[in-house]
Amino acid sequence: MAEKIKTKQNKNLKNKFRFVVLNDVTFEEKFSLSLTRTNVWIFLSVVAFTLIFLTAAAIIYTPLKYFIPGFGDYNYRSQILQLQFKTDSLQNALDARAVWLENVVNVANGTIDSTKPPKTAANTTDKSQVNLNDVKEEDQELRKEVEEADNYSLSYNSNQNSGAVDEVKQMHLMDPVEGFVTDEFDVKKEHFGIDIAAKEEAPVKAVLDGKIISATYTFETGYVTMVQHQNNLISIYKHNSRLLKKEGSIVKAGEVIAIVGNTGELSTGPHLHFELWHEGRSLNPRDYIVF
Repeated sequence: MAEKIKTKQNKNLKNKFRFVVLNDVTFEEKFSLSLTRTNVWIFLSVVAFTLIFLTAAAIIYTPLKYFIPGFGDYNYRSQILQLQFKTDSLQNALDARAVWLENVVNVANGTIDSTKPPKTAANTTDKSQVNLNDVKEEDQELRKEVEEADNYSLSYNSNQNSGAVDEVKQMHLMDPVEGFVTDEFDVKKEHFGIDIAAKEEAPVKAVLDGKIISATYTFETGYVTMVQHQNNLISIYKHNSRLLKKEGSIVKAGEVIAIVGNTGELSTGPHLHFELWHEGRSLNPRDYIVF
């Protein structure tokens, strides 16, 4: 019985049908097609597969995929992570700048704690047991070179005056001009100060209370003014366009004493050459002023 049913189904699949298109008025045959159920199923399957393939291709290779909810999350995940890293870096930079600005404001307001730190406990080593004469030959040569260099050095590196230098650090010197440093302090190059590039006609201010001891003009450095401060500290301002204070004038910290210029043979543009001297030795201004 089952075989008869199966045979009948196979015959039904192989039975041919004729699809005819006729003219409704003349009954003329315009188109005809001989089909079987098997051919119809194959045709429909091919059409469905083609539609599925074209739909998938359109979604994958065209911008249509961005309209599918959740599809773009995976593609942009790496970009989102990179943006997060950049955001963290920017946040760290902003935090560092905020701390820097806070320190600058504290320095400007004079709220920085200037008390000396407590001295550490003295070394308990018995110095009487140290033999200073037992020095290697290499160490003796190095000491000799250092001593010879100190004899001709203009930089402040003398231990005997370290206390005076500590007093200078507690004076809270002001910035002489608004600008940025273009040339650093370098004793080897005989550059005993720093060059601060500034806008032309910008005001030059005294870094500390003092007295004008020199206001002159030189061929190499143009208009130069020198201010004598307490503790034998002298500040020098060079390459000014004009001087506003005469010799003997008493000035206060932050008072305008000159105008930024480009005078002198050694000047290459509007800037201030600023120097600090203490008892005949040059000091690096960066060690005492925040530029």
